[in-house]
Parts: sequence; C-alpha cells; structure tokens
Amino acid sequence: MELTIFGIIVFVTGMVALYTSHRAVIYGMAVYSLFGCALALGLGGIGILPPQLFLAFFALRAFNLVGWKKLGDAFSMDKPGFWLLCNCLWASVGAILLPRLLLGTTFVFPVDRSTDLILLQPLRPVSGNLSQVVYCIGDVVVYCCMYAFLKCRGAYRTFANAIFLLTLLDVLAGVIDAVSHIVGIDVLSLVKTAQFADLSGEELGGLVRISGTFSETSAFSTFTLPLFVFCLNLWLVGWRPKLAGALAVATGALMLLSTSGSAYVGMAGYLVVLVFSRPHLVARDAAVRKHRMWIISACMGVLGVLYVILFLPGVVDTLGQFVDAAILSKAGSSSGVERMSWNTQGMTNFFDTYGIGVGLGSIRASSFLVVLLGSLGIVGAVCYGMFVGKSLLSPMPAHYPITERAVCYAARHSMISALIVASTSAGVFELGSCFYLFAAAAGALSPLASRRVFRRQGRVASSAYVWPSRNVVEPVDVEPVEFVTQPKRRG
Repeated sequence: MELTIFGIIVFVTGMVALYTSHRAVIYGMAVYSLFGCALALGLGGIGILPPQLFLAFFALRAFNLVGWKKLGDAFSMDKPGFWLLCNCLWASVGAILLPRLLLGTTFVFPVDRSTDLILLQPLRPVSGNLSQVVYCIGDVVVYCCMYAFLKCRGAYRTFANAIFLLTLLDVLAGVIDAVSHIVGIDVLSLVKTAQFADLSGEELGGLVRISGTFSETSAFSTFTLPLFVFCLNLWLVGWRPKLAGALAVATGALMLLSTSGSAYVGMAGYLVVLVFSRPHLVARDAAVRKHRMWIISACMGVLGVLYVILFLPGVVDTLGQFVDAAILSKAGSSSGVERMSWNTQGMTNFFDTYGIGVGLGSIRASSFLVVLLGSLGIVGAVCYGMFVGKSLLSPMPAHYPITERAVCYAARHSMISALIVASTSAGVFELGSCFYLFAAAAGALSPLASRRVFRRQGRVASSAYVWPSRNVVEPVDVEPVEFVTQPKRRG
C-alpha cells in the first residue's frame, strides 16, 4: 500500500470534516473532483484518486447527519435516483455475467489495465468490468449523499459556493499550466501522479494545449464546460451576478484558448440549448439580460472579424489553419480514425448482442451514447434516459426561494452541457463525481417545500408554514400542513 501526500491531505481534511458542519464535506467533494489525475492511495496495481478516497468521508458524514432512511429517499420510485439505482444494478450484474455468458461471440475494444495497447479482441472478462462497476457504485453514492445534504437549510447556497470555489481553482490551474509551459517549467506535474498517459504540454498551431490538472486538454475542457455553463446561467438569473459573470468569462476564455476540439463542439452544441432556454421562468429580468448578452456578443464578434480582416490579414490564414487542424480535419487524423473505429465497433457490439450489451467496462468508445448502448444495451439506455429525463424535465416548484430555484436551474443546464460534450468524446461510462453533484442539485427540489406554501381552496384559505425546531441543528424537509378555514354563512 502506497499513501501519497495527496492521500494524507484527504485523510486529514476528511477527519476534520466529520466533526464540523456538513458544509465542509460539500466543499471537499467539489474541490477534490478537480484532482482526477492525482494518486491518493495505491493498492498494488490499483490507484485510488482523491475524490474516490474522500467519498468515504462524504458518505459517512451524510449517514451521521440523516441516517439510512433519508439516504434512501433519493431512490424513491417517483425520484430520478430510482432510475439511476436501477441502471447501477443492471450495470453491476451485466459486468459480471454478460462477458462470461457471451464469451467470444463478438469482438470488442476492451478497457483493460493489463495492457497499454488498445486492440480488437474477442469478448471476455477484463479488469475494466470491475473498475467501471466500482466507479458506477461510487457515482450512485455521491448522488444519494448530495441529495440528502441538499435537504438541509442553506445547502443549495453552500453547493453553489462550492462550485464557485471549484471553478476558481480550475481557472487558476489553467492559467498556471499555460504560463508554466511558456516559462518551460511543468509546475502541475505534482498533481498528475496517477497512472494515466500524460499528454500535457503539447502545442497546436503555435498555441499551448491547456490541460490544467488533467492529463490532456480534452479532459480539461470536458470538466470545465459544465462549470462555465453553471456560472453563466447563475449570471443570467441574477444570482451573485458579479462573481458568476467573472467566472463565466474566465472559464469561457480558457476553453477558447485551450485548442480543444471537444471544447469548441461542446460550446457550440450548448449555444443551441441556450437559445431556447427560458431563464425568465426563474427570474423576470433574466430575459433582458439574455438579450443583452446576445447583442453584445454579436457586436463584439462582428467587430473582431472586421478588424482582423482589415488590419491583420495574416491572422486569417493562421486562424483558418488552426480551425482546420482542431476541428475540420480532426476526423481524418489518425486519432480521429481510431476513435471512429471504436464507435463503429461499439454499435456493432450492440447489434451483435441483440440490444443486450456486452457488459459495463467491456468496451471503450469515443461517445458516451455508444458506450451506454454497447455496454448496457436497451435496458441500461432506458434506465439512464429516465434518470436524465426526470432530473431535467421535472417541474421546478415556484414556491421555493430564488437561491434554490436558480441553483437548480443552473445545475440542470450543467448536466445538459456535460452530456453534450461526453456524447462527442467520452471513452467510458464514468462521467465523474462532479456530474452527479450537479444531477443531485437538478433533481432534489420536491413538489412540497418546507417553507411557506400558499394555496387557495374556494374563496377563503390561509397560508401555512412549518417552522423548524430550535433543537434541530440541520433540519430536513417536512411536508407542509395546510389549514383551511370555511367562510361563515350568512343568515
């Protein structure tokens, strides 16, 4: 067993968080998700990352706070978590049984730690079956614990502040990565100690490929895009607009400078969603702010293009070559051809198994949708689709305060952006703990609130509310009680 400096830090902060407010573990879970390439604990050939190690303290604090019953509320049949749990059960059983039952019936590109080569092989059990199941179970634990925390008073504000802190650290890491590459010193190699292929420090078109704390620029942009969308939507609805707006500008600029095709495709895809979004349902002045954003962006874009064409004609050719290398010619490159072959084979696995799938961890691809269909088949796709659909499309109760509604709205859009970019580049089923933190925030608002609820029945009705007990330090939601008075009859 190898305990690294990161592991010591996680243990110390985790122990402290157990004896402090639940807000500490929310901050810890969010911040440690940034260090997805750092080794915290080594167990033989298995590496445990900081967010996975801190998850033990995260889950223990949630259990101490609310108990098993409240943790299980996240998996009620009317909640999105029920379908996530069903997906996890199917994925776990399938990862054990399907590679054995369908042994040799189709060829796959497996997720196998025993070799560094990605070769087409007959279907068989591999190490990826176990590792991906562990990640899948961990994601479910992250979701249900965060769901329980969000039932506490002020938890949505704490969650938003934790994401702000995470975004700030992500921006600082991106800036440090770019500056250190210019200077010639790889400062962030200290946080890239896990067993991943380190592709940081590369250039494209004369620009450094920003990777931050991750091993490659694609992983950095995939992680940063949901943070950008979260801050952008909080700015749109007017919740802490100065901080949210500044972080949105910083993360957006970093993704534009990152030279990552995943960032550009993801941002372009989300812009389509943003056009049809309705933030005015959360805040009335959001529509005006949204229109102003589009007008200013369009004017700046037109002026920038005209300036470059008139005064910097040489830059046009450079930018054209850069766009061609980063996006247009990507599919024709050796990497693009290889990834397309993974996707093609993944869909072949889906049809070869008649829609059953080959088991979680048995294949890798370059699209989350292909991984979902090829690994989990129709059953997994339906379960996960129901989870995403209920998280994104459930009505947002209007009687909640603006903080809860604003953060829930921003978290839903972060989920959408994460799925967009994952559908174009994700190689495995695991989307990261940060995605499931957003998912919990997106689906945790219940139709009934613990705060003041107004209803009218007939002509006369009274508003009712339940005040939390003074003896309860961290209250959870309780159903409102409604008292209705009958009008007096005359005569």
